[in-house]
Amino acid sequence: MKRLIFFLLVSISLSLSAELSELKDFFSRKGYVVEKLEDRVIIDLGKGKVREGEVFKVIKEGKEIVHPVTKEVLGKVNEEVGKIEVSEVKDRFSFARILEDKGIEKGNRVELYYRRVCFVGSDEGFFKVSSLVGSLKRGEDCDYVIREFDDGYGVEYRGTAVAFFKKPKPKVVVQAKKVEKRPEEFKLHAKFVMTFPGLPLSADICRFFGDERSYLTVLYEGKLVIYEVLNGEVSEYTSMSLPSGYPVSVQCVPLDEGNDLIIVNEVSGSSASSMLVKMVGGSPVVVKKNIPYILSVLDKKRSKETLIGQKFESGDLWGEVKRFEFNGEELVEKGDFKVPSGFRIDSAVMVGDLLAFTDKDGYLRVYKGDELLLSEEGFSGSYTTAELPDIYEDEDKYTFNVRHFVARVDGKDYLGVIRNVRSPVYRFLDVTKFTEGEIYLVLVDERGVAKLEKLQGKRFEEAIQSVLMAGDNRLFVITGRTGTLPLQNRGDLFEVEIEPIR
Repeated sequence: MKRLIFFLLVSISLSLSAELSELKDFFSRKGYVVEKLEDRVIIDLGKGKVREGEVFKVIKEGKEIVHPVTKEVLGKVNEEVGKIEVSEVKDRFSFARILEDKGIEKGNRVELYYRRVCFVGSDEGFFKVSSLVGSLKRGEDCDYVIREFDDGYGVEYRGTAVAFFKKPKPKVVVQAKKVEKRPEEFKLHAKFVMTFPGLPLSADICRFFGDERSYLTVLYEGKLVIYEVLNGEVSEYTSMSLPSGYPVSVQCVPLDEGNDLIIVNEVSGSSASSMLVKMVGGSPVVVKKNIPYILSVLDKKRSKETLIGQKFESGDLWGEVKRFEFNGEELVEKGDFKVPSGFRIDSAVMVGDLLAFTDKDGYLRVYKGDELLLSEEGFSGSYTTAELPDIYEDEDKYTFNVRHFVARVDGKDYLGVIRNVRSPVYRFLDVTKFTEGEIYLVLVDERGVAKLEKLQGKRFEEAIQSVLMAGDNRLFVITGRTGTLPLQNRGDLFEVEIEPIR
């Protein structure tokens, strides 16, 4: 019996080592310089073996070391002659920029270079991995981070997931359990509802009178219009004029059951401020103004914990972030609110422990706590703009991003993101114009790996200005179009349904 137990332990240990050897091979990647150009080289490592930005050291093999008695070759004296950084990856080879050159030649060997590798996981996992990967430490401040999961080890390179190595599973016979397959694709059905008389800059759905009725609150240039959402139609209910400036976003804040306050954010001069609007006797009334922040609720299901404001001023533009609470109808600052680097409040939304926003450089960022799950470029832009005289002159304007959204599909809340595709023709002419608005859902699997899934179906022309979920989980999309004259500007409202494809 003891021999059997010993055999099983040895078998599991050998199996684990075999699986983790793939992780060791990842950090021991080698190749050769096949050609040296002026300021770069070509190496024989292509797609699947290297990634842009990775650094390799270049090794020149020296003379053999021979044992004086046995004449056995013990090895070679190698010399590091430079470092290179991968700049362009092809199928079977890659180009690399020369960072350091001490005599790099064709035929030199290249080996992956890193100072330290970070590890996030259990003490047992750290011990196992440290025996295979050198210079391992705990933390997340390395180019390479190994994360331990229940079924394996994931590797991130500069915040992006690049590899996953499964742990061996013990061969135990268990009763099969039926697991519902998660949808990986989604289709969008859209029904046209109405055309707006001008360009919608931003919108939200509110409840005002303590009941279940929904009101579509739309921000235009110079005015706020509130529409009642009825079965099958939308009709104008009331409106109010706005002070001079550039309105950039509107949002409804639940105070108590069925009574929302309206936040209106606008830019005047070189800074932004907010005002609070309340429905009184069927008319919108300003109850507080000149709040020196752009305000937003990240998660309406947790409005008390996620009502925040961000400074927006000339110079650094997007600045400090504070949390706020309502004491009755009084707005009270409650201290700093921790956000990732590059945070912009105009596009930010939360679903559970996921936070999504489009950063200062136009990258979509999706975080789970402090962990960056997803980073994709090309998600900035809308038809909502403002003139900033201290920064932009003439006809150039500063563009605000669309707020991402929440969609309920099959009883589950999904994080939705919006991407407006810029027209290359108008970009060349230095005019803001979009060709299409795209909608994606963020899917996170059981390993914590996130991906974007574009919704199939309806194609929205020009830009999407808002995506909104009503209290009954109905979803609405508002688009915007612009012309050469202001009177040609308009928008359309669609009621949409997202259908999972299994």
